[in-house]
Amino acid sequence: MNGLLVREIGKEGTFLAILYIVSIVWISPAWAQQSKQPIPSEKLASVLSEESMNPRPADGQASDQKRPERLMQPAEPTPLEDLILEKGIITMDDWLRIKAAEERKALQEQAELQMAGSPRWYERIRINGYVQTRWAIRSNDSKFDIPLGDKLATSDPNQFYTRRIRLVLQGQVSERLSFYFQPAFEGDGQNMFNKEVIDAFADYNLTRDRKFRIRLGLQRTPNSFDTYRSSSNRQELDRHESVQSGAPGERDLGASFFWTSKVAQERYAQLATYHNGPGDYGNFGIMVWNGQTRNKSELNGDKHVGLRLAHPWELPNGRLVETGMFAYRGIFAVTGLGALNSTSKDRCATQLRSNSGCNVLDERMSWYIWTPPQPWGVLAEFTVGRGPKRNAKGIVEESSLHGGYVQGYYTWQYSDVGMLTPYIRWGEYYGGFKTIEGRDGQSRSWNFGLVWDPDTHWRFVTELMLKNGLNTNSTYVAFNQAQQDFDGSLVRFQAQWFFN
Repeated sequence: MNGLLVREIGKEGTFLAILYIVSIVWISPAWAQQSKQPIPSEKLASVLSEESMNPRPADGQASDQKRPERLMQPAEPTPLEDLILEKGIITMDDWLRIKAAEERKALQEQAELQMAGSPRWYERIRINGYVQTRWAIRSNDSKFDIPLGDKLATSDPNQFYTRRIRLVLQGQVSERLSFYFQPAFEGDGQNMFNKEVIDAFADYNLTRDRKFRIRLGLQRTPNSFDTYRSSSNRQELDRHESVQSGAPGERDLGASFFWTSKVAQERYAQLATYHNGPGDYGNFGIMVWNGQTRNKSELNGDKHVGLRLAHPWELPNGRLVETGMFAYRGIFAVTGLGALNSTSKDRCATQLRSNSGCNVLDERMSWYIWTPPQPWGVLAEFTVGRGPKRNAKGIVEESSLHGGYVQGYYTWQYSDVGMLTPYIRWGEYYGGFKTIEGRDGQSRSWNFGLVWDPDTHWRFVTELMLKNGLNTNSTYVAFNQAQQDFDGSLVRFQAQWFFN
Protein backbone atom coordinates (compact mmCIF):
# COMPACT_ATOMS: atom_id res chain seq x y z
CA MET A 1 0.00 0.00 0.00
CA ASN A 2 1.05 3.58 -0.52
CA GLY A 3 2.88 5.03 2.49
CA LEU A 4 0.45 7.91 2.57
CA LEU A 5 -2.15 5.56 4.04
CA VAL A 6 -0.22 5.42 7.29
CA ARG A 7 -0.38 9.19 7.70
CA GLU A 8 -4.14 9.06 7.32
CA ILE A 9 -4.46 6.82 10.36
CA GLY A 10 -2.92 9.46 12.58
CA LYS A 11 -5.63 11.94 11.65
CA GLU A 12 -8.27 9.58 12.94
CA GLY A 13 -6.82 8.74 16.35
CA THR A 14 -10.06 9.62 18.08
CA PHE A 15 -12.13 7.32 15.86
CA LEU A 16 -9.69 4.42 16.26
CA ALA A 17 -9.76 4.92 20.03
CA ILE A 18 -13.54 4.59 19.98
CA LEU A 19 -13.34 1.35 17.94
CA TYR A 20 -10.66 -0.01 20.27
CA ILE A 21 -12.76 0.64 23.39
CA VAL A 22 -15.85 -0.87 21.75
CA SER A 23 -13.96 -4.00 20.68
CA ILE A 24 -12.43 -4.54 24.14
CA VAL A 25 -15.81 -4.13 25.87
CA TRP A 26 -17.62 -6.47 23.50
CA ILE A 27 -15.15 -9.33 23.55
CA SER A 28 -14.57 -9.21 27.30
CA PRO A 29 -15.62 -12.58 28.74
CA ALA A 30 -17.12 -10.86 31.78
CA TRP A 31 -19.44 -8.80 29.59
CA ALA A 32 -19.95 -11.62 27.13
CA GLN A 33 -21.19 -13.88 29.93
CA GLN A 34 -24.19 -11.57 30.32
CA SER A 35 -25.22 -12.31 26.75
CA LYS A 36 -25.18 -16.07 27.11
CA GLN A 37 -28.34 -17.56 25.69
CA PRO A 38 -29.26 -21.05 26.94
CA ILE A 39 -30.80 -23.13 24.18
CA PRO A 40 -33.50 -25.53 25.35
CA SER A 41 -33.36 -28.91 23.67
CA GLU A 42 -36.84 -28.43 22.26
CA LYS A 43 -35.52 -25.41 20.35
CA LEU A 44 -32.30 -26.98 19.12
CA ALA A 45 -33.48 -26.48 15.57
CA SER A 46 -33.09 -22.71 15.99
CA VAL A 47 -29.33 -23.15 15.69
CA LEU A 48 -29.50 -25.37 12.65
CA SER A 49 -28.62 -23.49 9.51
CA GLU A 50 -30.40 -23.38 6.20
CA GLU A 51 -27.56 -25.54 4.96
CA SER A 52 -29.05 -28.35 7.03
CA MET A 53 -32.17 -28.32 4.89
CA ASN A 54 -30.66 -27.25 1.56
CA PRO A 55 -27.32 -27.56 -0.20
CA ARG A 56 -24.70 -24.96 0.62
CA PRO A 57 -25.10 -21.74 -1.42
CA ALA A 58 -22.66 -21.82 -4.27
CA ASP A 59 -21.63 -18.19 -3.75
CA GLY A 60 -19.95 -18.83 -0.43
CA GLN A 61 -21.82 -15.84 1.01
CA ALA A 62 -25.04 -15.84 2.96
CA SER A 63 -27.88 -17.29 0.98
CA ASP A 64 -30.53 -14.79 -0.10
CA GLN A 65 -32.95 -16.74 2.05
CA LYS A 66 -33.66 -16.34 5.71
CA ARG A 67 -33.31 -18.90 8.48
CA PRO A 68 -35.38 -22.10 7.91
CA GLU A 69 -38.61 -23.04 9.59
CA ARG A 70 -37.73 -24.78 12.83
CA LEU A 71 -38.84 -28.27 11.89
CA MET A 72 -35.62 -30.20 12.53
CA GLN A 73 -35.29 -32.59 15.47
CA PRO A 74 -32.10 -33.02 17.57
CA ALA A 75 -29.72 -35.75 16.57
CA GLU A 76 -29.58 -38.78 18.87
CA PRO A 77 -26.67 -38.51 21.33
CA THR A 78 -23.74 -40.92 21.25
CA PRO A 79 -22.64 -42.69 24.47
CA LEU A 80 -19.37 -40.69 24.51
CA GLU A 81 -21.14 -37.34 24.41
CA ASP A 82 -23.57 -38.50 27.09
CA LEU A 83 -20.68 -39.59 29.28
CA ILE A 84 -18.72 -36.33 29.11
CA LEU A 85 -21.95 -34.44 29.73
CA GLU A 86 -22.64 -36.55 32.85
CA LYS A 87 -19.06 -35.99 34.08
CA GLY A 88 -19.56 -32.24 33.80
CA ILE A 89 -16.78 -31.82 31.22
CA ILE A 90 -19.19 -30.05 28.87
CA THR A 91 -22.40 -28.13 29.54
CA MET A 92 -25.82 -28.77 28.06
CA ASP A 93 -25.26 -25.78 25.75
CA ASP A 94 -22.01 -27.37 24.53
CA TRP A 95 -23.78 -30.70 23.98
CA LEU A 96 -26.52 -29.01 21.94
CA ARG A 97 -23.99 -27.12 19.80
CA ILE A 98 -22.06 -30.33 19.10
CA LYS A 99 -25.21 -32.14 18.01
CA ALA A 100 -26.33 -29.19 15.89
CA ALA A 101 -22.98 -29.10 14.10
CA GLU A 102 -23.06 -32.85 13.43
CA GLU A 103 -26.64 -32.68 12.14
CA ARG A 104 -25.85 -29.71 9.92
CA LYS A 105 -22.77 -31.33 8.44
CA ALA A 106 -24.49 -34.67 7.78
CA LEU A 107 -27.53 -33.12 6.10
CA GLN A 108 -25.42 -30.71 4.08
CA GLU A 109 -23.23 -33.48 2.71
CA GLN A 110 -26.25 -35.64 1.97
CA ALA A 111 -28.02 -32.81 0.10
CA GLU A 112 -24.92 -31.93 -1.93
CA LEU A 113 -24.33 -35.55 -2.92
CA GLN A 114 -27.97 -35.89 -3.94
CA MET A 115 -27.73 -32.78 -6.12
CA ALA A 116 -24.36 -33.59 -7.67
CA GLY A 117 -25.32 -37.23 -8.27
CA SER A 118 -28.66 -36.60 -9.93
CA PRO A 119 -28.75 -37.30 -13.70
CA ARG A 120 -31.53 -34.70 -14.06
CA TRP A 121 -30.17 -31.16 -14.50
CA TYR A 122 -33.18 -29.54 -12.83
CA GLU A 123 -32.54 -31.50 -9.65
CA ARG A 124 -29.05 -29.99 -9.44
CA ILE A 125 -30.40 -26.41 -9.37
CA ARG A 126 -32.19 -24.41 -6.68
CA ILE A 127 -34.23 -21.24 -7.26
CA ASN A 128 -34.86 -18.59 -4.61
CA GLY A 129 -35.06 -14.82 -4.27
CA TYR A 130 -36.65 -11.84 -2.59
CA VAL A 131 -38.50 -8.56 -3.21
CA GLN A 132 -38.16 -5.23 -1.37
CA THR A 133 -40.91 -2.59 -1.60
CA ARG A 134 -40.50 0.82 0.07
CA TRP A 135 -42.16 4.10 0.90
CA ALA A 136 -40.21 7.23 1.86
CA ILE A 137 -40.95 10.62 3.48
CA ARG A 138 -38.23 13.27 3.13
CA SER A 139 -37.75 16.54 5.00
CA ASN A 140 -38.13 19.85 3.16
CA ASP A 141 -34.43 20.01 2.23
CA SER A 142 -34.55 19.03 -1.46
CA LYS A 143 -30.75 18.63 -1.53
CA PHE A 144 -30.89 15.62 0.86
CA ASP A 145 -28.71 13.02 -0.83
CA ILE A 146 -28.03 9.25 -0.71
CA PRO A 147 -25.82 9.09 -3.82
CA LEU A 148 -24.77 5.41 -3.63
CA GLY A 149 -27.98 3.96 -2.25
CA ASP A 150 -31.67 4.70 -2.28
CA LYS A 151 -31.76 7.56 -4.82
CA LEU A 152 -35.49 7.36 -5.50
CA ALA A 153 -36.26 8.00 -1.82
CA THR A 154 -34.67 11.45 -2.06
CA SER A 155 -35.31 12.45 -5.68
CA ASP A 156 -39.03 11.62 -5.73
CA PRO A 157 -40.26 10.84 -2.19
CA ASN A 158 -43.74 10.06 -0.84
CA GLN A 159 -44.46 7.18 -3.18
CA PHE A 160 -44.35 3.39 -3.19
CA TYR A 161 -41.44 1.99 -5.17
CA THR A 162 -39.54 -1.25 -5.68
CA ARG A 163 -36.00 -1.19 -4.32
CA ARG A 164 -34.96 -4.72 -5.30
CA ILE A 165 -36.36 -7.74 -7.15
CA ARG A 166 -33.86 -10.60 -7.13
CA LEU A 167 -33.99 -14.11 -8.54
CA VAL A 168 -31.20 -16.55 -7.66
CA LEU A 169 -30.28 -19.75 -9.49
CA GLN A 170 -27.57 -21.87 -7.91
CA GLY A 171 -26.51 -25.45 -8.26
CA GLN A 172 -24.01 -28.17 -7.48
CA VAL A 173 -22.85 -29.34 -10.89
CA SER A 174 -20.46 -31.95 -9.48
CA GLU A 175 -18.86 -32.82 -6.18
CA ARG A 176 -16.42 -29.92 -6.53
CA LEU A 177 -18.02 -27.52 -9.02
CA SER A 178 -20.91 -25.19 -8.21
CA PHE A 179 -22.36 -22.04 -9.76
CA TYR A 180 -24.33 -18.94 -8.71
CA PHE A 181 -26.37 -16.68 -11.01
CA GLN A 182 -28.43 -13.69 -9.83
CA PRO A 183 -30.27 -11.31 -12.18
CA ALA A 184 -32.12 -8.23 -10.91
CA PHE A 185 -35.39 -6.75 -12.15
CA GLU A 186 -35.65 -3.66 -10.00
CA GLY A 187 -36.70 -0.24 -11.27
CA ASP A 188 -36.02 3.44 -10.69
CA GLY A 189 -39.57 4.82 -10.78
CA GLN A 190 -39.68 5.49 -14.51
CA ASN A 191 -38.39 2.14 -15.76
CA MET A 192 -39.77 -0.39 -13.29
CA PHE A 193 -37.93 -3.33 -14.81
CA ASN A 194 -34.34 -2.24 -15.32
CA LYS A 195 -32.78 -5.67 -15.86
CA GLU A 196 -29.17 -6.31 -14.80
CA VAL A 197 -26.98 -9.29 -13.90
CA ILE A 198 -25.75 -8.99 -10.30
CA ASP A 199 -23.78 -12.24 -9.83
CA ALA A 200 -22.52 -14.77 -12.35
CA PHE A 201 -19.68 -17.01 -11.21
CA ALA A 202 -18.54 -20.57 -10.62
CA ASP A 203 -16.68 -22.08 -7.65
CA TYR A 204 -14.27 -25.00 -7.86
CA ASN A 205 -13.09 -26.72 -4.66
CA LEU A 206 -9.46 -27.73 -5.10
CA THR A 207 -9.74 -30.17 -2.19
CA ARG A 208 -12.61 -32.31 -0.97
CA ASP A 209 -12.49 -30.72 2.49
CA ARG A 210 -13.34 -27.32 0.94
CA LYS A 211 -10.32 -25.60 2.44
CA PHE A 212 -9.09 -24.28 -0.92
CA ARG A 213 -11.27 -22.98 -3.73
CA ILE A 214 -11.16 -20.66 -6.72
CA ARG A 215 -13.94 -18.44 -8.09
CA LEU A 216 -14.27 -17.01 -11.60
CA GLY A 217 -16.79 -14.47 -12.89
CA LEU A 218 -18.88 -11.52 -11.74
CA GLN A 219 -18.53 -11.54 -7.94
CA ARG A 220 -18.08 -9.42 -4.80
CA THR A 221 -14.72 -7.68 -4.46
CA PRO A 222 -12.64 -7.64 -1.22
CA ASN A 223 -13.52 -4.14 -0.02
CA SER A 224 -15.34 -4.35 3.34
CA PHE A 225 -17.49 -6.51 5.57
CA ASP A 226 -20.58 -4.43 4.77
CA THR A 227 -20.19 -4.81 1.00
CA TYR A 228 -19.78 -8.58 1.40
CA ARG A 229 -23.22 -8.86 3.04
CA SER A 230 -26.29 -9.54 0.92
CA SER A 231 -28.98 -6.84 0.79
CA SER A 232 -31.47 -9.47 1.90
CA ASN A 233 -29.57 -10.03 5.16
CA ARG A 234 -28.74 -6.48 6.19
CA GLN A 235 -31.14 -5.01 8.72
CA GLU A 236 -30.27 -1.39 7.92
CA LEU A 237 -31.60 -0.12 4.59
CA ASP A 238 -28.29 1.13 3.12
CA ARG A 239 -24.63 0.23 3.37
CA HIS A 240 -22.62 3.04 4.86
CA GLU A 241 -21.02 5.39 2.33
CA SER A 242 -17.58 5.24 3.96
CA VAL A 243 -17.16 1.63 2.78
CA GLN A 244 -19.70 1.55 -0.07
CA SER A 245 -17.69 4.24 -1.87
CA GLY A 246 -14.83 1.77 -2.28
CA ALA A 247 -16.98 -0.71 -4.25
CA PRO A 248 -20.24 0.79 -5.57
CA GLY A 249 -22.29 -2.17 -6.78
CA GLU A 250 -20.06 -4.40 -4.60
CA ARG A 251 -19.01 -6.57 -7.57
CA ASP A 252 -16.76 -6.77 -10.62
CA LEU A 253 -15.40 -9.32 -13.09
CA GLY A 254 -12.36 -11.17 -11.85
CA ALA A 255 -10.74 -14.24 -10.32
CA SER A 256 -10.43 -15.14 -6.63
CA PHE A 257 -8.72 -17.68 -4.41
CA PHE A 258 -9.94 -18.54 -0.88
CA TRP A 259 -8.54 -20.60 1.97
CA THR A 260 -10.79 -21.49 4.92
CA SER A 261 -9.85 -23.68 7.88
CA LYS A 262 -12.26 -26.41 8.95
CA VAL A 263 -13.18 -24.70 12.23
CA ALA A 264 -13.78 -21.43 10.38
CA GLN A 265 -16.06 -23.19 7.88
CA GLU A 266 -18.34 -24.29 10.72
CA ARG A 267 -18.41 -20.86 12.33
CA TYR A 268 -18.98 -18.99 9.06
CA ALA A 269 -21.91 -21.32 8.34
CA GLN A 270 -23.39 -20.59 11.75
CA LEU A 271 -22.89 -16.82 11.38
CA ALA A 272 -24.33 -16.81 7.85
CA THR A 273 -27.60 -18.46 8.78
CA TYR A 274 -29.22 -17.57 12.04
CA HIS A 275 -27.07 -14.45 12.51
CA ASN A 276 -27.23 -13.10 8.93
CA GLY A 277 -23.52 -12.77 8.25
CA PRO A 278 -21.92 -12.65 4.78
CA GLY A 279 -20.79 -16.28 4.85
CA ASP A 280 -17.53 -18.00 3.95
CA TYR A 281 -15.12 -15.67 2.18
CA GLY A 282 -12.12 -17.41 3.71
CA ASN A 283 -9.61 -16.78 6.43
CA PHE A 284 -7.50 -15.62 3.52
CA GLY A 285 -8.76 -14.39 0.15
CA ILE A 286 -7.12 -12.68 -2.79
CA MET A 287 -8.73 -11.35 -5.96
CA VAL A 288 -7.76 -9.69 -9.25
CA TRP A 289 -10.52 -7.71 -11.03
CA ASN A 290 -11.08 -5.07 -13.71
CA GLY A 291 -11.66 -2.21 -11.27
CA GLN A 292 -14.39 -0.14 -12.96
CA THR A 293 -17.15 -1.64 -10.74
CA ARG A 294 -20.09 -3.90 -11.62
CA ASN A 295 -20.98 -4.40 -15.30
CA LYS A 296 -18.58 -1.66 -16.47
CA SER A 297 -15.92 -2.18 -19.14
CA GLU A 298 -12.23 -1.95 -18.29
CA LEU A 299 -10.93 1.44 -19.49
CA ASN A 300 -7.23 1.66 -18.69
CA GLY A 301 -5.87 -1.90 -18.68
CA ASP A 302 -4.83 -1.62 -15.02
CA LYS A 303 -6.21 -4.36 -12.78
CA HIS A 304 -7.23 -3.93 -9.14
CA VAL A 305 -5.69 -6.39 -6.67
CA GLY A 306 -7.11 -6.92 -3.18
CA LEU A 307 -6.89 -9.28 -0.24
CA ARG A 308 -8.78 -10.21 2.90
CA LEU A 309 -7.58 -11.62 6.23
CA ALA A 310 -10.26 -12.65 8.74
CA HIS A 311 -11.21 -15.16 11.39
CA PRO A 312 -14.43 -16.07 13.25
CA TRP A 313 -13.78 -16.60 16.95
CA GLU A 314 -15.89 -18.39 19.56
CA LEU A 315 -15.48 -17.17 23.14
CA PRO A 316 -15.68 -19.61 26.08
CA ASN A 317 -19.29 -18.61 26.75
CA GLY A 318 -20.32 -19.35 23.15
CA ARG A 319 -20.37 -15.78 21.80
CA LEU A 320 -19.21 -15.50 18.18
CA VAL A 321 -16.89 -12.65 17.13
CA GLU A 322 -15.55 -12.07 13.62
CA THR A 323 -12.59 -9.75 12.98
CA GLY A 324 -10.70 -8.94 9.82
CA MET A 325 -9.13 -6.48 7.42
CA PHE A 326 -9.17 -5.68 3.69
CA ALA A 327 -6.72 -3.93 1.37
CA TYR A 328 -6.78 -3.20 -2.35
CA ARG A 329 -4.98 -1.08 -4.92
CA GLY A 330 -5.50 -0.10 -8.56
CA ILE A 331 -5.94 2.76 -11.02
CA PHE A 332 -9.51 3.99 -11.57
CA ALA A 333 -10.67 5.82 -14.72
CA VAL A 334 -13.02 8.64 -13.68
CA THR A 335 -15.56 9.12 -16.48
CA GLY A 336 -18.37 11.50 -17.37
CA LEU A 337 -16.43 14.68 -16.69
CA GLY A 338 -17.39 16.24 -20.00
CA ALA A 339 -21.05 16.29 -18.99
CA LEU A 340 -20.50 19.24 -16.64
CA ASN A 341 -17.74 21.03 -18.55
CA SER A 342 -18.97 23.87 -20.78
CA THR A 343 -15.41 24.92 -21.63
CA SER A 344 -12.44 23.16 -23.18
CA LYS A 345 -10.54 23.18 -19.88
CA ASP A 346 -9.03 19.84 -18.86
CA ARG A 347 -10.91 18.46 -15.85
CA CYS A 348 -8.05 16.13 -14.79
CA ALA A 349 -5.47 17.34 -12.28
CA THR A 350 -2.81 15.33 -14.14
CA GLN A 351 -2.19 14.58 -17.78
CA LEU A 352 -2.67 10.85 -17.22
CA ARG A 353 -5.84 10.02 -19.10
CA SER A 354 -7.46 6.83 -20.27
CA ASN A 355 -9.50 6.73 -23.46
CA SER A 356 -12.57 7.78 -21.47
CA GLY A 357 -11.50 9.65 -18.34
CA CYS A 358 -8.89 10.60 -15.74
CA ASN A 359 -6.64 7.85 -14.36
CA VAL A 360 -6.39 8.25 -10.59
CA LEU A 361 -4.88 6.07 -7.86
CA ASP A 362 -7.54 4.04 -5.99
CA GLU A 363 -6.36 2.28 -2.82
CA ARG A 364 -7.82 1.46 0.60
CA MET A 365 -7.35 -0.41 3.86
CA SER A 366 -10.30 -1.35 6.08
CA TRP A 367 -10.71 -3.04 9.46
CA TYR A 368 -13.82 -4.47 11.10
CA ILE A 369 -15.11 -6.24 14.18
CA TRP A 370 -18.53 -7.90 14.35
CA THR A 371 -20.35 -9.84 17.00
CA PRO A 372 -23.90 -10.87 16.06
CA PRO A 373 -26.98 -10.32 18.26
CA GLN A 374 -26.81 -12.92 21.04
CA PRO A 375 -29.08 -11.11 21.91
CA TRP A 376 -27.08 -7.85 21.61
CA GLY A 377 -24.49 -7.24 18.92
CA VAL A 378 -22.16 -4.64 17.43
CA LEU A 379 -20.57 -3.98 14.04
CA ALA A 380 -17.83 -1.42 13.45
CA GLU A 381 -15.70 -0.65 10.38
CA PHE A 382 -13.05 1.95 9.64
CA THR A 383 -11.35 2.74 6.33
CA VAL A 384 -8.50 4.95 5.09
CA GLY A 385 -7.03 5.41 1.64
CA ARG A 386 -6.56 7.58 -1.39
CA GLY A 387 -8.78 8.05 -4.42
CA PRO A 388 -10.27 10.51 -6.90
CA LYS A 389 -12.10 13.56 -5.54
CA ARG A 390 -13.45 16.75 -7.11
CA ASN A 391 -11.97 19.91 -5.57
CA ALA A 392 -13.72 23.27 -5.13
CA LYS A 393 -12.68 24.29 -8.66
CA GLY A 394 -14.22 21.22 -10.25
CA ILE A 395 -10.89 19.50 -10.98
CA VAL A 396 -10.62 15.77 -10.25
CA GLU A 397 -7.45 14.96 -8.33
CA GLU A 398 -5.96 12.26 -6.12
CA SER A 399 -6.96 12.91 -2.52
CA SER A 400 -6.95 11.22 0.88
CA LEU A 401 -10.12 9.68 2.33
CA HIS A 402 -11.23 8.24 5.65
CA GLY A 403 -14.40 7.25 7.44
CA GLY A 404 -16.29 4.53 9.19
CA TYR A 405 -19.31 3.62 11.29
CA VAL A 406 -20.36 1.90 14.51
CA GLN A 407 -23.66 0.05 14.83
CA GLY A 408 -25.29 -1.55 17.84
CA TYR A 409 -28.44 -3.71 17.90
CA TYR A 410 -30.48 -6.04 20.07
CA THR A 411 -32.68 -8.96 18.97
CA TRP A 412 -35.70 -10.06 20.98
CA GLN A 413 -36.98 -13.46 19.83
CA TYR A 414 -40.56 -13.48 21.09
CA SER A 415 -41.52 -16.82 19.50
CA ASP A 416 -39.95 -19.73 17.61
CA VAL A 417 -39.93 -17.69 14.40
CA GLY A 418 -40.77 -14.10 15.40
CA MET A 419 -38.10 -11.48 16.15
CA LEU A 420 -37.83 -7.74 16.85
CA THR A 421 -34.49 -5.96 16.34
CA PRO A 422 -33.94 -2.25 17.10
CA TYR A 423 -30.63 -0.80 15.87
CA ILE A 424 -28.70 2.47 15.85
CA ARG A 425 -25.79 3.43 13.59
CA TRP A 426 -23.47 6.44 13.53
CA GLY A 427 -21.02 7.10 10.71
CA GLU A 428 -18.90 9.68 8.88
CA TYR A 429 -17.12 9.83 5.54
CA TYR A 430 -14.60 12.32 4.14
CA GLY A 431 -13.63 11.56 0.57
CA GLY A 432 -14.79 11.37 -3.04
CA PHE A 433 -17.15 9.11 -4.99
CA LYS A 434 -15.07 7.66 -7.82
CA THR A 435 -18.10 6.51 -9.84
CA ILE A 436 -19.82 9.93 -9.70
CA GLU A 437 -17.15 12.03 -11.43
CA GLY A 438 -15.12 12.03 -8.22
CA ARG A 439 -17.55 14.40 -6.48
CA ASP A 440 -16.92 15.17 -2.84
CA GLY A 441 -19.13 12.89 -0.74
CA GLN A 442 -18.36 14.01 2.80
CA SER A 443 -21.25 13.28 5.18
CA ARG A 444 -22.23 12.60 8.77
CA SER A 445 -25.27 10.43 9.53
CA TRP A 446 -27.36 8.70 12.19
CA ASN A 447 -29.72 5.79 11.51
CA PHE A 448 -32.41 4.60 13.94
CA GLY A 449 -34.30 1.48 12.87
CA LEU A 450 -36.70 -1.24 13.98
CA VAL A 451 -36.83 -4.61 12.20
CA TRP A 452 -39.76 -7.00 12.61
CA ASP A 453 -39.48 -10.61 11.38
CA PRO A 454 -42.93 -12.15 11.96
CA ASP A 455 -41.85 -15.40 10.33
CA THR A 456 -39.15 -16.75 8.04
CA HIS A 457 -40.57 -15.30 4.82
CA TRP A 458 -41.38 -11.71 5.80
CA ARG A 459 -39.37 -8.76 7.11
CA PHE A 460 -40.59 -5.22 7.87
CA VAL A 461 -38.22 -2.31 8.52
CA THR A 462 -38.87 1.25 9.72
CA GLU A 463 -35.89 3.63 9.68
CA LEU A 464 -35.19 7.29 10.46
CA MET A 465 -32.05 8.78 8.91
CA LEU A 466 -30.55 12.10 10.03
CA LYS A 467 -27.82 13.28 7.68
CA ASN A 468 -25.79 16.33 6.70
CA GLY A 469 -23.10 16.68 4.05
CA LEU A 470 -22.41 17.79 0.47
CA ASN A 471 -24.92 17.19 -2.31
CA THR A 472 -23.61 15.23 -5.30
CA ASN A 473 -26.64 15.54 -7.59
CA SER A 474 -25.82 17.09 -10.97
CA THR A 475 -28.73 19.53 -10.49
CA TYR A 476 -26.74 21.30 -7.78
CA VAL A 477 -23.17 20.67 -9.00
CA ALA A 478 -21.62 23.27 -11.32
CA PHE A 479 -18.15 23.46 -12.81
CA ASN A 480 -15.70 25.72 -10.94
CA GLN A 481 -18.04 26.03 -7.94
CA ALA A 482 -18.08 24.38 -4.54
CA GLN A 483 -20.78 21.75 -3.91
CA GLN A 484 -23.81 22.77 -1.88
CA ASP A 485 -24.41 21.32 1.58
CA PHE A 486 -27.59 19.93 3.14
CA ASP A 487 -28.96 18.96 6.55
CA GLY A 488 -32.17 16.94 6.66
CA SER A 489 -34.01 13.77 7.59
CA LEU A 490 -35.64 10.82 5.85
CA VAL A 491 -38.16 8.23 7.08
CA ARG A 492 -38.51 4.98 5.14
CA PHE A 493 -40.68 1.88 5.46
CA GLN A 494 -39.81 -1.42 3.80
CA ALA A 495 -41.64 -4.70 3.30
CA GLN A 496 -39.50 -7.63 2.17
CA TRP A 497 -40.62 -11.13 1.31
CA PHE A 498 -38.59 -14.22 0.47
CA PHE A 499 -39.41 -17.20 -1.70
CA ASN A 500 -37.76 -20.58 -2.24
